[in-house]
Amino acid sequence: MDIEQAMCLNPATVAFWDSYADWYRLWIDHTHYHDRIIDFLTGTVEPGWKVLDIGSGSGVLSMPLCAIGCDVTALEPSEGMRRLLHEKAYEHEIWKIGVDERRLDDIPLCENFKGYDLVMACNSLHLTGMGFEAGLERIFQASPKRVLAVTEIHEDFGFNTQRQDYTLHVDDRYTTESSFAYHTMDEAPAHLTFKKGRTLTWQDEFAMRSTLTLDKNHLWEKDAAVVGMFLWQKNTIQG
Repeated sequence: MDIEQAMCLNPATVAFWDSYADWYRLWIDHTHYHDRIIDFLTGTVEPGWKVLDIGSGSGVLSMPLCAIGCDVTALEPSEGMRRLLHEKAYEHEIWKIGVDERRLDDIPLCENFKGYDLVMACNSLHLTGMGFEAGLERIFQASPKRVLAVTEIHEDFGFNTQRQDYTLHVDDRYTTESSFAYHTMDEAPAHLTFKKGRTLTWQDEFAMRSTLTLDKNHLWEKDAAVVGMFLWQKNTIQG
C-alpha cells in the first residue's frame, strides 16, 4: 500500500493497523508506556490462567503472561500487527501463544469467554465497531472470571464502572510516558504525514522540528498520556 492510500485510512479499521505496524514497532521498541501495566499483570496473574488479550497488537502484554506460564490467546485481526506479534514472540523466545484473527465485533454472541480467568483489552475497545462501552459490556455479558480494561483518559472520558455480578478491584489512573523516537530526520515528517493523512505544509514541518529533541542518538517527540487501568472480578470468585 502506498502512502496516498495509507493516508486515507481510519484508525478504527484493520487496514490502518496493517499499514501502521512498522510505525508501531518503532514506538513499542522505545517507549515505557506499558511498564506499569506489565508490572501489575505479572504481580497479579497466576501461572496457568487462561487469558484472552483483545486487540493484542505486538503482544506487549500477552508475552509476559506467556512467560510466567499462562495460556494466552491474542485476538488480533490486523495481519500487519500479527506479523509484528510473531516477530516479537521469536525475539523473546515465546513459543506458545494462541492467535485468533477475528475482530471482537465478528465473534458470535453465542460464543462466550466464560472459560477465561482474565479477558483484557488495552486501548482496543474504542477501535471496535461497537465502541468502548458496548465492547466492554459484551465482555461482561460473556461472563469471564476477571476483566481488565486499560484506556487513555481525556477530558470527556467517563463510563459506568459498576457492573452487575462484578466488583471493581482496581481503579488506577496515572500519567505515563508515551514518547516517540526516530532514528533519522526523515522518519519524523513521514510519520506525521501518515498521522495527519495529508501532505505536510512548511508550517507543519517547522512546528514538528521545533518539538524534537536529540537524546541517546535518537530524535525524540516527547509525549505523555493519562491512562486508566480498571480490573473487575466476578463476585462468585474467592480471593
